[in-house]
Amino acid sequence: MHNNDSPVTEIIEPDTELDPSTICRACNLSSEVLIEWVEAGVVEPRESGRREWRFSVAQLQRARAARRLQRDLELHTSSLPVVLDLLEEVQQLRHRVRMLERLIDD
Repeated sequence: MHNNDSPVTEIIEPDTELDPSTICRACNLSSEVLIEWVEAGVVEPRESGRREWRFSVAQLQRARAARRLQRDLELHTSSLPVVLDLLEEVQQLRHRVRMLERLIDD
């Protein structure tokens, strides 16, 4: 039996396009919150018309991170894009440091 409080867990190919209902189910969001997040720049659909919205897997990951930040740190929607962008930048910098360390070690 599926518990409505737990997110949907399934294997998704990296190039899959997800519709809004899938994002909402996976992150336990209402459609109103998803619309608010799109308007605030928390997540960005590939198409601009609300009926055509499709989201990348990367946007699903971003939505899940946003959900955790709001739940755990009680962040306001307006602060989520900046915090998510900074977290992504930290992740990219860590990746670059690891690559440089490998070059130095070789």
